[in-house]
Amino acid sequence: MRQRPFDLRSLTLILSATAIGAAWATYNLMLAGAVRDDSTVRPLVWVVFATPLAVLLGWLVARPREAGLAAACCFSLYFFSFFIAQRIETLIRSPDQAAASGHSAYFWTMIGIHVLAGAGLAIWRVTKPVLP
Repeated sequence: MRQRPFDLRSLTLILSATAIGAAWATYNLMLAGAVRDDSTVRPLVWVVFATPLAVLLGWLVARPREAGLAAACCFSLYFFSFFIAQRIETLIRSPDQAAASGHSAYFWTMIGIHVLAGAGLAIWRVTKPVLP
């Protein structure tokens, strides 16, 4: 049985985009600090949106023929990570602790989920042939 070639270019592009998105999300989370009011809405939106968007852009540069698959996977990552991060936060902190900390566990969990999923998507795609 012949082994599929490993697509190092796609891996590098998607992982680099994931790292850039996670760095941007982390920067915005640090920018927001522990304050949760109208002035921190924009940075907190970037925390949850930056990495899936970066993964999508990296995937589109690496494999433009897979635009539909990339959009579906990255939207699913964006959409479902809200629920997963919230559930994890409720397991490790009480509602009072979460509110007092400005839901910091939620936002850090969100970044972690996005990094792990971005790496997983990259590995999944580089081991598969490019879609026609």
